[in-house]
Amino acid sequence: MKIPTILLIFAITLSACATSYQLDGFTGGQKPKWRDVDVLEIEASGNGYTSSSKLERMVLLRAAESAIEANYRYFIEISSEDTSKSSTVYLPSTQTTNVTGQYTGRGYSGTSTTTYYNNSYESYKPGANVLYRMFEELPPDARPGQFHDAYEIYNRLGKKYIRKFKPKYPPTN
Repeated sequence: MKIPTILLIFAITLSACATSYQLDGFTGGQKPKWRDVDVLEIEASGNGYTSSSKLERMVLLRAAESAIEANYRYFIEISSEDTSKSSTVYLPSTQTTNVTGQYTGRGYSGTSTTTYYNNSYESYKPGANVLYRMFEELPPDARPGQFHDAYEIYNRLGKKYIRKFKPKYPPTN
């Protein structure tokens, strides 16, 4: 009896947490995959407690971290696909009525149970599949705001989402 109770508490605790900044796992996460030498694909999913905006920031952070690890400084989004999922969960509720009494000297009793399926829960799980092209230097025709600086994003978002955050700085020439 103790083991099922502990497992139930553990499962409830896990399900009540929003997706954290992590590689793809049980509660969601981001999965980077290099499609070419300079093209990175990130598949990301969140659970029902993760907002779409948080998922977008974590995807951007994962792209910045991957760019820095591969010695790239800048990147640009070249395509994205919304892979979010919505579903409705119907939760049953029951009502039990116990009746006892006396009828002309004889007792009677009975139980009536009615199950209703009018409790529903909407579940929305954000998801995205994004492709980025990486650059060591900004292209000459780059417009302001068009490209992301991997170090700037990593240092800004990393403070919020990485547990043991250590800032990273671009190499000096």
